[in-house]
Amino acid sequence: MTGTPPEPDMRTDVIEVVLLAYPQVDELDLFGGYSVLAKAASLSGESSRGPRLDVRIVASEPQVTGSGGVRFAVDHGLDAAARAGVVVVPGGRGAQNASAEPELTDLLRAADARGAAIYAVCSGALLVAGAGLARQRRIAVHHTKGDLLRTYPVGEVAQGLVRDGRIRSVGGDPSTSVKSVDLAFQILADFAPDLVEPVSTRMETTPGRVLANDVREDRT
Repeated sequence: MTGTPPEPDMRTDVIEVVLLAYPQVDELDLFGGYSVLAKAASLSGESSRGPRLDVRIVASEPQVTGSGGVRFAVDHGLDAAARAGVVVVPGGRGAQNASAEPELTDLLRAADARGAAIYAVCSGALLVAGAGLARQRRIAVHHTKGDLLRTYPVGEVAQGLVRDGRIRSVGGDPSTSVKSVDLAFQILADFAPDLVEPVSTRMETTPGRVLANDVREDRT
């Protein structure tokens, strides 16, 4: 199926963004991106321009322990992702196990079916592939997880910050910048470009990765 990837209707007031948490999720993958998006959400509420962002972390359980041992509470269950226009999938030591969890893979398939954009950080690509969404697609993953990703239905294992249709992913390349932060800024560039500069200024950080030139934007 071809055509320009659909974007959320800018005439609506809110774009819902959810980040998935699961056992042994990488804390930097999750909270690095969340910090950028939460800052953007607060600024979007102060502005009359562009959409307002509603950013939530969701999980199947109310308590999650990350791969670094940090235990944290999650206020929203997976049902809070039912209308999300953007779904962020962090990586982590638990990504392979999470890729076989029907609750998570069903969530991703449902998001894809309704036209949501999916953003995978590092080994979060395993969950995308586990949901069957990486078939004939180009997707980036951590440099140590390429062979593992190839055991799933996948088109091409890539590196850097790449886009194939509605799926964006980052991983596999050395950089002084943080993958989850770069991907979060890409979300802003895609859906709330007026927020990129003010968020960057407030956080005193600049994304270090840009989308590769050889992306395919015509696939859904």
